[in-house]
Amino acid sequence: MRKLVNILFCITMVTFVLSAQAVPHNANLPPEALKMREAYLAEIIKIAGEYDAALLPLAENYLLELRRLAVRFADTKDTAGTEAVRKEATRFMKALGSEPDPFETVPEMPAEVLVETPAALRLIQQEYAARRTANDLLRNERVITLADKYIGGLERLVAHFEAQKKPQESASAKKEATRMRVAMQRKDFANRAFDEASAKYRHMPPVPDVANLKERAAEPPPDTQKLSALSLVDLPPVIQAYLMKPLEYDKDWPPEITKWRYEGTGNYSHDFALYNRPAQPDELGIFAYPKTMRAYVRGTVKLSTVNFDNKAISWLGKGMAWRLNDSRDLVCKLIYRTKRPALKEDSGPAACVAVYSIDESDRLIASMSVPMTADETQLRVAKHYSYNRLNIVWDGSKRKRGFTIPDHMPMRVVASVVGFAPGEEIDATIEIAPCGQLGDMW
Repeated sequence: MRKLVNILFCITMVTFVLSAQAVPHNANLPPEALKMREAYLAEIIKIAGEYDAALLPLAENYLLELRRLAVRFADTKDTAGTEAVRKEATRFMKALGSEPDPFETVPEMPAEVLVETPAALRLIQQEYAARRTANDLLRNERVITLADKYIGGLERLVAHFEAQKKPQESASAKKEATRMRVAMQRKDFANRAFDEASAKYRHMPPVPDVANLKERAAEPPPDTQKLSALSLVDLPPVIQAYLMKPLEYDKDWPPEITKWRYEGTGNYSHDFALYNRPAQPDELGIFAYPKTMRAYVRGTVKLSTVNFDNKAISWLGKGMAWRLNDSRDLVCKLIYRTKRPALKEDSGPAACVAVYSIDESDRLIASMSVPMTADETQLRVAKHYSYNRLNIVWDGSKRKRGFTIPDHMPMRVVASVVGFAPGEEIDATIEIAPCGQLGDMW
């Protein structure tokens, strides 16, 4: 008998729980709040659809990046690199066609598949994972912003009902607002919001159409020669944020670079350190942001070795120039970053710096060019504080060069990124940062 009672009690409780779950959140909402809730849920469904639509281009762009990298490896006869890219493309397509792991942030690119070498492939993998994660965060942020607006509308309804002496409607709207606030405290609120709206979204991109990829691969690269003509808002959001990041230094002891004056951008060739000469070959595009002493260089190399002013020149690109009224202020660190590092030391991109004496008809004082074989390359430039010697240092291979330099004379510093072989894709940034004096150099 007791066993039968327990069974009946369990059945009753299960029925009660299921019936409680079946009661919708809008069961007792007044018409005004109900209309607002319907608009909220419709917008949630719209966000899910837009998120799904953004997934396929991400996967397609990743496969195109792999294809470009494979071509670069093939051009340098790097069979190991080409094979590594082929295996990654096969793995990626297979992962997209399989069941996603719900515990992975980016199921098609878990941490264990990131390669150690080649470095260029690892950077592309990391970039894809970062873009996918950023897409998820943007989706969740849109849901949270929408929920805040919904709660704000409910609060205005509560005030309206109280003013109209409608306590029941006011209590219902207030209860819904409180339910939303409690729900938003959960880390998985966005996912629960999608479930509540019965909005389905993909956990991974669909498998790209190979025919469409071939068409996109055959498209000519976009023209980036006029990059400087764009406005800041036309640049990718990541680049915008990087360029606008404030220059950090001790305001009580401002570094020497705060005395520099921006002059502009121009064509640069590492051969003979030619900068902004009339009719100099035009290669790549550059967008400079003088306020933070940063620049963005992008483009596909079109030229190889060309004849200019009776000289055979190569390693062409873009640079930004700064004027120093006193050579004693020549102390800086140049930071170059790229997502497409050089595959070997005799290929692009390369980081360059050149120093000219303005009062001596822009006579070249010193220059250095180093391969950007990693995602970050740093050069340090400093004039000795007690005598007329300039040192340029690259920590990558412990390279250090010293030059004699005029004292108390105006100088020009040009920081550049250049490419070498036709077809090389350059996507890099330049940053001028404070640096210690010569004593900080080994």
